[in-house]
Amino acid sequence: MSLQTDTMTAARAIITSNGIAIGYMKNLRCTEQKQRGSVMGLGEVTKRERPLLSITCTWNCDFYLIDLMRTGLPGLDNRLVMSMQQYKDTQILSPIPVDITVWKKEAVVIVGGIVMQTANEVLCTIKDIYLDSTSWDVQENQICGLQQSGEYTSPVIMGITSIPAPRVPARS
Repeated sequence: MSLQTDTMTAARAIITSNGIAIGYMKNLRCTEQKQRGSVMGLGEVTKRERPLLSITCTWNCDFYLIDLMRTGLPGLDNRLVMSMQQYKDTQILSPIPVDITVWKKEAVVIVGGIVMQTANEVLCTIKDIYLDSTSWDVQENQICGLQQSGEYTSPVIMGITSIPAPRVPARS
């Protein structure tokens, strides 16, 4: 049986926000859509150019629901307030975007077919994530879920990054 190390899988992913691993996340999807214009000119019916006009970067993710305070991307939707007015004011006057990093777990040392040491390599960092939507559901015979979505301001760039390794909580 060959060693399967090239393909990224969910089991190898660690997703962090502010250096802390996010637990109970089921999926993360990012979409970067480019809007282009059409340049034809007078007397032409075919397009000569397709210049880039804008890029819209969207994300969405699903979680297993624990409770409405601890589930979701940390720091995006602070509901720990004393009044509805505080919540509204916080949303309007203090929208704080977060960055999330997707890590890829790699085997560093393998002895006799047993992984002795691993390392986490940055797959990508998604910067300035803004929350646009949160929904949650409770269904018969199902595990409850919470969904979040929104936009991020810049496309994901593959380059050298100096992000500290994630602090993954120990499992008991």
